[in-house]
Amino acid sequence: MSEEKIIKHTENAVHLLTNREKPWRKKIMELAEEVAIIIFAVSITLALHNWNDRSNERKMEKDFLTGIRGDLKNEALSLDNAVIYLGKTAHYYDTVWQQIAANKLDVAYIDTNSGQLLNTAYFRFDNGRFESFKSSGYLRLIENQTLLKRLTSLYTTEMPFQVSADEYLYGSRRTDYNTYIGVKAPMDSKQVVHVSQMLNDPAVKYQIVYYGNYIHERIRQKKALAKYIRSVITEIDQELNK
Repeated sequence: MSEEKIIKHTENAVHLLTNREKPWRKKIMELAEEVAIIIFAVSITLALHNWNDRSNERKMEKDFLTGIRGDLKNEALSLDNAVIYLGKTAHYYDTVWQQIAANKLDVAYIDTNSGQLLNTAYFRFDNGRFESFKSSGYLRLIENQTLLKRLTSLYTTEMPFQVSADEYLYGSRRTDYNTYIGVKAPMDSKQVVHVSQMLNDPAVKYQIVYYGNYIHERIRQKKALAKYIRSVITEIDQELNK
């Protein structure tokens, strides 16, 4: 029933109350009929509004989950690429240390690939969609509380931790490299740093061992996060297919 008709029935009810020509018994009966119509109409109208609101909210939830699913796929792919990139760095550290331990240095390999001591693979993630949905108060629309908890954990804890860990690792490596290698190691006309000539220095050996292990740890953590992200994507797929 339209709003105009509800107003009309309300006016009829008011008119009955002020009508002195009709007997009270008849007025009460007609008034009850008008009130019943008004209550029924309002109930139907509210039900339709609630259904429409719920339908819109469900669409907003699905649109968000579809979008965040795409975002997370990109983050997982970024982590995969970082693992491949860091794998080469880990191999360099491992190889150099093995050569030091065996007292058999491949000078050309060590020096030519010495850039591995400074390379970076910073993890960055796009949290714009999540933060926009969150700041608008729409996270409440996600009915699956387990999924909501996992998404929130990803965007507020898991992925920010990876960003901080990378910033610490590369900042620390750069500082130590500049302190113990960069200003001391010979450099030729091709800008090749001859790290091989520094490997008797205990500080340099320590960097090879320490940062080699740290790189392996970062690889493990990135693999674990990519796996976790993909498990959340699977859960999103299940939610969208309901």
